[in-house]
Amino acid sequence: MQKIKNGVTVDMTEAEISARNVDMAALEAESAATMYIHMRQAAYPAIEEQLDKIFHEGVDAWKADIQAIKDANPKP
Repeated sequence: MQKIKNGVTVDMTEAEISARNVDMAALEAESAATMYIHMRQAAYPAIEEQLDKIFHEGVDAWKADIQAIKDANPKP
């Protein structure tokens, strides 16, 4: 594996490669642990639509819709 140092391509040391791998694993774990948040946010209807649902169909119908989204995108 290589890196650029002072405009020159040089080989990375084993310690640098190991540290990079640890950092990458931590980033991937954090991303996996929080991905459900982004998936849920994308799936939730706009707040206006949610309020309209509550007004016309009641809180229980709204809860069912929200629970379906949570079930489809569970916390890890």
